Amino acid sequence: MNVLKAVMPSHDQKIKILLPQLVQTLVILVGIFFCVWIGSLAEDVQLIHIVLLMVMSVCIAIYLLLFGISVHSSLLLLSLFFIKPFEIEFYFIIGFFLLLLAAELIRNRGQQLLVPFPMAMLLLLGFGILSASKITVPMGYNYFISTIIIPFVTLILFCNAKITAATMLRWMQYISLIGALVGLYGIVIAVMNPLMRLGSFWVTAMTINGFYTVAFFFSVTLVLYSQKRIWKFVYALAACLILFGMLFTYTRIVILAVAFGFFLLMLKLKTMRYVGIAFMLLMPLIIPSSMASRIEMGFTYDVSLIVRYVAWYYGIQQIIAHPFTGMGFSVWSTWYNKIVPLPFLYAQHAHNVYLNLMLEIGIVGAIAYFYTVWQIMRKFWKKHIAGTTDILSYGMWVAIMALLFSCLTDIFIQQYSISLLFWVSLGIMMSLSKGVKTA
Repeated sequence: MNVLKAVMPSHDQKIKILLPQLVQTLVILVGIFFCVWIGSLAEDVQLIHIVLLMVMSVCIAIYLLLFGISVHSSLLLLSLFFIKPFEIEFYFIIGFFLLLLAAELIRNRGQQLLVPFPMAMLLLLGFGILSASKITVPMGYNYFISTIIIPFVTLILFCNAKITAATMLRWMQYISLIGALVGLYGIVIAVMNPLMRLGSFWVTAMTINGFYTVAFFFSVTLVLYSQKRIWKFVYALAACLILFGMLFTYTRIVILAVAFGFFLLMLKLKTMRYVGIAFMLLMPLIIPSSMASRIEMGFTYDVSLIVRYVAWYYGIQQIIAHPFTGMGFSVWSTWYNKIVPLPFLYAQHAHNVYLNLMLEIGIVGAIAYFYTVWQIMRKFWKKHIAGTTDILSYGMWVAIMALLFSCLTDIFIQQYSISLLFWVSLGIMMSLSKGVKTA
């Protein structure tokens, strides 16, 4: 019997041996699936995008060979996505996250896969799949992945990865510098095209402002956090470039979100009170004339406000009509076109992420989504902010709060580029807050 015990591994040893093999098998299967799926889409993908993916793959392989395969070492690669987000790159990153998850599990030799907030994640996934079954337009699948798959994959990855305060600092630095680069380009093309809302490498003027909001508060935080004057100057310059990039691709809610974020900083940090007051007083002096005229028009007659009010009215009606299952991802985009009172009042979505989620995945699914967000924010506050002077953590928290505020009139966090930024930031916050309920 003793000989058998010596030869046969224990139950724990079997798990430790089989887990890496199981993970490797899953990675291979997922890789095959992505290859087949991407191949099926190849006819609709431009050649430049295929070349870009090939170049990205080679660069990532070289980078990982030099710096290792981990979440911490991969943040620079991930941040480069925000220079010019392409949808096909977004899907590529999901596959990359699965590779990172496999690497983290093998490295840690864990005996189980940790899943944070299991009940909320299960409800979100269930109602998300139910909503996906109702999709009638191709872009609905993109919203399904951005809204359901990204939080699911990202939170599991960060729950099983080794994250430190240095990881959060690195992420904030990268996003700030990328934001400054994008903002600088945005200022140049905005000045060259004063009658157009360009303002960045990005295609959609409004979506970029979700990124600018987070990057701006990251930069402001790093100004307060940095000890050396040279770095204070660098991040102050970055904040200015991002702010002007934001102003030239203006949306009023984002300016309000900046004011809201400054208000939160002023509540916590006395040094920010004078800066915040000065910023609010000087804001009218730096707002572009085109934006000033639109703000003035907003007090008299502005179609965009009417579009939102009408969309909210019909959105609430549809939530009442489909409270449990929702309409389905992007079903609104075709349904609303048929019932909108006047063609110029058409809106592709409900222009409010809180209404839009209830409208698309039902009230229960939306509660599961925002319960997860709220729990991460609450635990991070209790662990790193309450009763402390941790400027870095508070700045991270404020940036996410400002982004959520800006979603009162848009659906930034459901759009794939901002969804990735949002959930990676939340993943870092969750990982730094110990005691998260897992399964």
